[in-house]
Amino acid sequence: MFSYLRYLFIIFPVAMPTFAQDEPASDEELEVIEVVNDQSFNSPNYQVLQRESFVHSSQTLADILQSVNGIQIRQISGIGNPVSVSIRGSSSKQVQLYIDGQLINDSQFGGFDLNQIPTEQIESIEISKNQAIGTGATPIGGVIRINTYNPTEDTSKLTLATGSFGYREANILFNKAFKAHSLSFGGHYVQSDNDYDFLVPQSFEDSTKSDVQALRNNEFTKKTLFINDILQFGQHQIRLNLQYNDQDKHLPNYRNNSPENSSALNSDNIRYSYQHQWLSNSSWLDSIEFEAYAEDKDERYISSQDSVIFDINNYKTNKQHIGFKPLLTWHTFNLIPFISFNKQKFSSVSQHNGQPTQCNGIGSCDISAKQKKFNLGSRLEWQPVSLPMEAYVLISNLREENSNTARNQPDAEKFQDNETYLTTELGLSVKHENYKITANLSDGVRTPTLYELFGDRGSFKGNDNLLPEEAKTLSVGGQYNDKKLSISSSVYQQKLENSIVAIFNSSNVGSYSNVSDANLLGFEIQVNYQLFDALSLSLQANLIDSEIESDFVAFNNNKLPGIYHQQYSVALKYKVNKAWHMSFKTSQDKDLYFNLINRFQNDVSHFGNGNPANRTVSDLSIYWKQDKHRVSFSANNLFNDKYQDLANRRSQGRSLQIKYTIEGL
Repeated sequence: MFSYLRYLFIIFPVAMPTFAQDEPASDEELEVIEVVNDQSFNSPNYQVLQRESFVHSSQTLADILQSVNGIQIRQISGIGNPVSVSIRGSSSKQVQLYIDGQLINDSQFGGFDLNQIPTEQIESIEISKNQAIGTGATPIGGVIRINTYNPTEDTSKLTLATGSFGYREANILFNKAFKAHSLSFGGHYVQSDNDYDFLVPQSFEDSTKSDVQALRNNEFTKKTLFINDILQFGQHQIRLNLQYNDQDKHLPNYRNNSPENSSALNSDNIRYSYQHQWLSNSSWLDSIEFEAYAEDKDERYISSQDSVIFDINNYKTNKQHIGFKPLLTWHTFNLIPFISFNKQKFSSVSQHNGQPTQCNGIGSCDISAKQKKFNLGSRLEWQPVSLPMEAYVLISNLREENSNTARNQPDAEKFQDNETYLTTELGLSVKHENYKITANLSDGVRTPTLYELFGDRGSFKGNDNLLPEEAKTLSVGGQYNDKKLSISSSVYQQKLENSIVAIFNSSNVGSYSNVSDANLLGFEIQVNYQLFDALSLSLQANLIDSEIESDFVAFNNNKLPGIYHQQYSVALKYKVNKAWHMSFKTSQDKDLYFNLINRFQNDVSHFGNGNPANRTVSDLSIYWKQDKHRVSFSANNLFNDKYQDLANRRSQGRSLQIKYTIEGL
């Protein structure tokens, strides 16, 4: 993570693309650096996943991330539904998701859609488990950064896949390299019936009985189109991105699986970005980077679980962002000052049985909300030539301006909230021969969302007195690498303050409050060993001990909800020959609590497990490659289709998928 901008030039497609030139350049004029699946930037707290390690074996981005030690993925009710991402015990709101430098987290609710980008469109994935990546405000729960695929040579590819529960997928990609730029475009289509067996508590046919049935009204369809362009002229590199998504997710009725249910959520969004890098010849100014992006998203939520009630809710979100950061160098020091401005707007329009919803203080209100963010800070890196060590410090000042107004209400009051937050982090890395030791100390923040601050004026009230969630985290890690054996481990401690939780009173009226602090102590270890030339073994363990401190007696001295406190996995990879590869992984997750009062920890599930959240999952993958053709087969959750998901519902069971790819059409 040192010499951040230079590092970007090495591993990302936007970095220093080499196109055909009118005249050959001399060795002094052009330096070409090629890094393929390089792991030198990895550390116990930071990891880069390259395209070839996941593109042929993973169905979704969630499949890729759950293989990383310290990351927990929980998806409710099949593909297309919300995915909860946790890094080292964090909540999903505390994780920052970036796509090509664009922060995807929503200001209204704080989350992000992990389904929006197909694996075929991903070049690499950066994962920071504690601190910011490069510059920006320090998060509590780390960063996931997606860098989209844009090859710099002529490429064409077609991928087709089919699988269990009506799964169908098609991807197409074309790339053309010209003298001065590389243009790529493609499309993605995926559809799934998601009709796996589910235990219905009160079946539609007989409400006095429970029954295992194929889940109805759970279909998912997504269509994606994208265009990427990389231009290089002189000492300038420009990258342009355009992506359009349209997806439909039908929403099942888990209570009775009614055939009359037609609830659904439709979403379409367009995202476009501009990145400009200027490389300087100055001895003290290395480069200047400018970035700008915008996104427009429209969502329509239809709630119609029977033939009597028909609610339509339309949501519109707009995002704009600009950022500027130069890279200054002096001897062994790099300085990266940065400034950025981010603006988001959210509005809702609702109808109940064809009539506009009135804001009467009882039901939910339509709203118009805005958020502005000003982020100013600097990153200082020290890389002494004479010492095998590196260090950095990052300071960020974040100012937020929030406002919220109820619609359809006479003389509606405008609520406002303006706050300033300071985040800091320090990092040190020491390397000697095959050993590497890292230490990171960070003071991160997760600011309240607009919904948490202002609510919807109905049965859920806002709280504009909320304090931000803050966390002080200390992490120490070590690595050892040789030809056959690699070991990576990390110990971390986190003090979380002002946890924001929804609290409901006796009248079932809720609001968010700062209700607790928490202490986390975690340990991660991963061992990779090359047993034979064709066979490798990987072992992972992730242990978290958490304790809540709260004035609420029911919450005090409990465990953090929403995370597995114990995770273990064993994986084998076998290279049969040049064409055939196989891998098998089994993992066990334990000690998941569903809420702050830990209510479900001793419950017995419908399937007889002592803890409904404990699960053991085994996955098999087979891969074949010959010339331009590739075929992959995956069997997920081979032996256990009865564990519960995060919502304490029966999760999707065993699923099979086969994928075929041809390159160079």
